[in-house]
Amino acid sequence: MKRFVDAIEFVAGLLLLGMAALTSSSAITRYFFSAPIPDEYEFSRLTLGVVACWAVAAAFRHRDHIQLDILWDRTPTRLRGWLTRIGASICLAAMAFVAWALGAKVLDSYQSGLVSVDLGVPFWIFHAAAWLGTLASILVLAAEALGAPPESGDLPQE
Repeated sequence: MKRFVDAIEFVAGLLLLGMAALTSSSAITRYFFSAPIPDEYEFSRLTLGVVACWAVAAAFRHRDHIQLDILWDRTPTRLRGWLTRIGASICLAAMAFVAWALGAKVLDSYQSGLVSVDLGVPFWIFHAAAWLGTLASILVLAAEALGAPPESGDLPQE
């Protein structure tokens, strides 16, 4: 599981770096050469969606998302595992719906032949990459809902 988590974080970080480099490069070429990078806006916008989907998977794994700390603090220690599994199950159901909807978007953009204006790059590739991020979230949440033991440092200390 450690390698899977590292891969999730690596993909999200690499995509964020690429998006920042693309935006910066386009700003520099616009300023100095009066020529922006073709389709930079579309690629940056679509890559941001991909980064968000992969970052959600990393946040779920590190339990770094919004939690009900008031309820958590008042729950006896022996019941916290069950509370964690219930929360992961609810999030799993929500992410399964998101994955289903995004999968439909991938098929729709593939069948419609939607491409970028300047370079003609198909948009379904970006949608599929985001869909893979939601699948990573589902795998992480399924492991947590089924009671996979957390790695050290994943749970808040008392």
